[in-house]
Formats: sequence, structure tokens, C-alpha cells
Amino acid sequence: MKPIGRASVAWAAVLTLGAACLPPTEADESIARQPEAPAVAMAWAAPVPTPPAAEDDAAVVLVVLDGVRWQDVFVGADPHLVSGAAPSAAALMPHLHALVVERGAAVGAPGRGPAMSASGPNFVSLPGYTEILHGRRTHACGDNDCAATLTPTVFDEAAAASPGKVAFFSSWERLDRAASARPQSLVLSTGRTRVWQGEQLASDPEMRDWLDRGAAADPAPGWGEFRPDRFTAALALKYLERRHPKLMFLGLGEPDEYGHHGDYRGYLASLRACDAVLGDLVATLDRMGDRGAHTTVLVTADHGRGRDWRHHGLEFPESGRVWLVATGASVKARGLVSATRKHRLADVAPTIRQLLDLAPDMATTAGAPLDELLDAGPLATAALSP
Repeated sequence: MKPIGRASVAWAAVLTLGAACLPPTEADESIARQPEAPAVAMAWAAPVPTPPAAEDDAAVVLVVLDGVRWQDVFVGADPHLVSGAAPSAAALMPHLHALVVERGAAVGAPGRGPAMSASGPNFVSLPGYTEILHGRRTHACGDNDCAATLTPTVFDEAAAASPGKVAFFSSWERLDRAASARPQSLVLSTGRTRVWQGEQLASDPEMRDWLDRGAAADPAPGWGEFRPDRFTAALALKYLERRHPKLMFLGLGEPDEYGHHGDYRGYLASLRACDAVLGDLVATLDRMGDRGAHTTVLVTADHGRGRDWRHHGLEFPESGRVWLVATGASVKARGLVSATRKHRLADVAPTIRQLLDLAPDMATTAGAPLDELLDAGPLATAALSP
């Protein structure tokens, strides 16, 4: 449960993983045990044909892993929180590790220049996502109970430039508040039942099935309208392969849910499951030929965790530290990149704007593109562990 008020050209993909991802075997078994799911209670319009897209168009997939610590990404599991040998970063998240070693780069690793962080001061989810999606260090959202944004996001800008080609998927239902000032302009599915342009999903039998399963699923490890990550990921990846969006967001939330439960074993299992989603994302892009080859994938987190591991927020300033991994044709760097300046979550949206040739934000509080990733600058080692 999230605390209230506490606590990568061609295509660019940014994935958001947060609340609990189950390991693949458990996910498969869980789906097999699912009872017949009723259809989502909505009036679906007739199928809308998708126009063919130029395969050399740039595109972005943004993936956000909710509450995943930099320590787990660059060092490995905490030996003080596990019984027996603690898995290394490469063992814990092998697909993410392979992206950095073979196909991309990372910023935010210890000993590689200034740390990357959320701007805060309240290091909880909705302010973090708002900073990512708006690309500004300051904004009106101060906690997890803030109102829906009235300020256009980079997803609004992309939707205006490429109507019908922008999509947003997340496990946590409240992300619709940060996604867009005009959510009706996006294909959007957050949580179990919050949907815009649902006909784009319901017109495909497989996507409709994943949507219905997610709507009927038990929300654990979240609560209320939370949709387990396995359903969110399956729906988003099927949409990616079938519709070829210009910009897509994938937010996974289970790691943060397990963190708040104080369940480190569940947290590590969710990291492995989220990593499997990254492997499926790469495999999907590889099947997409030229379209996939022109995709840049960005993977980051909305916040980190406190020294006690379980909590984050205003009282835990160390939980503001984050990280970012990028891969794709436009990412020239390899390995662990030495940052030339301090980076913030506000730098994600400007990077997407540059990749998609959108107008820059000239506000004084706006971030700047992550040039170290897009240029062949100074590299560190071709490994995650520093």
C-alpha cells in the first residue's frame, strides 16, 4: 500500500516497474488458476483500424520500476536482508544487466560522477512520476493524494504530434492523475478498470482477454484498484507488438508494494519478475524488425528506498536517489557512464522530446536531455557492478 502524503533512435521505451511482479513460474501458475474473468464493464466501440506506420519513425518505450533501489540494480541484494548468499546484480536482474553490458548504458551507478535523484522533497510515487512525465524539477504535486495534472505532459505533446499513437499502461491506478492533462487523447489503462480509448484494446481478442483478466484479478500485493504487474505487462507488450505506438509507458508497481509490506523475499521475487518483463520487451522489439530496431528503451524508478529499506519519503532523504538504464539505436554509450553533471528525474522527459523531435521545454525549472547516453562519451566498465 502506498503511503498518502509520505513516506531509451527510433523507438524509445521507458518502462515503469513498481508494485509486485511475480516470478514467471508463479505468474503462469496464477494465471492458470484464474477463474473465468467477466468482461470489463464498459461500452466498447467498434474496432478502430490502425494505419500503417513508417518503419523508420523514431519511437520511445518508457519503463518505470516503482521503488527499485539503485543498490539492487548496481550491486545486488542486501546481504543483511537475505539468508544465505546474496545474489549479485547480474544474477538478480540478468536481462537488465545484459542491456547495459551488450546494448546500452546506465547512469546513477556509485562512483560514476554525481548521483541521479528525484527532486523531492517528498520522495513518494506520484511526485516522482509527475517529475518524470512533465520534465520539471518543481510542480504542483506534493504527495500521493494530489489532484489530476492540469499541465500537459510529454505524453500530451507526443499525442498532439502523433494522434492515436501514444499509450500508457500502469499497475497503479492513480498514475492516470500524472499521465496526461487530456487522458482522452491517449490509449490509457491504469489499474484494473481505468481506461481511455478502450476500443483500441477491446478490438483485439488477446488484449481484451488480458484487460478482462486484470480487471478480475486479486490486487495483491497491492490493494483496491491495483492490477498485478503480470497483467499490465502482458497487455502493454501485446499492444506494442500489434499497434506500434510512437510513445508508450509501462509502469510496474509490485516492488514498492512488497517494500511497504516489509517482505524482502517478495521484493526480490518481484525484481526477478520485472526483469523477465524487460527480457520479453527486448524479444518483442526484436520480432518487430525495423520498427523494433529503431526503438530506444529507458528504464528508471520513481524513487528509491530509505536506509531501513522498507520506507521512503520526506523523512528519508536518501530515498531520493534513483538510476536509469537506456538501450536502442540512439544510445551511443556503453556500460556504466560517468555523469558529467547531476541528473534528475526531470531529465527523462527532455530526453524523450529530443528522441521524438518534439519542441524543448524552455521553463527555468525544466530538466535537460541525458547527453551522456546519446553521445559516445566517457565510459565505465561494461558491467553493472562498480
